[in-house]
Amino acid sequence: MINTIIFDFGDIFINLEKEATIAEFKKLGLNGPNEELLIMNDMFERGRITEQQFIDGFKKFIPEADVHQIRKAWNAVIGEFPLYRLEFLQMLSSKYRLFLLTNTDSIHISRFEHMAGISF
Repeated sequence: MINTIIFDFGDIFINLEKEATIAEFKKLGLNGPNEELLIMNDMFERGRITEQQFIDGFKKFIPEADVHQIRKAWNAVIGEFPLYRLEFLQMLSSKYRLFLLTNTDSIHISRFEHMAGISF
């Protein structure tokens, strides 16, 4: 009998707007992803570099952008969390143990905290 369900967060409960992030970075002057930025993204998501190192990596390619602009562009990926999905989780929680796993990074966590007015 199933008594536990494990979910991922991104693109399951919260909509991800990947094209929005690309568009925001283009507005800041980034000419598209390159090998170095892709490696840096992977390292950041795996916790191998700090948030500051990640931001500094972007500043190398868009030196006119400030930290706030880079964070805003990075967070453009965060879409809405439709209420019906939360209600679905609440319904399941009465019958199952629920776990939410995600590889969310520190920049996105700060954004979620700000959106919800809470701390994780």
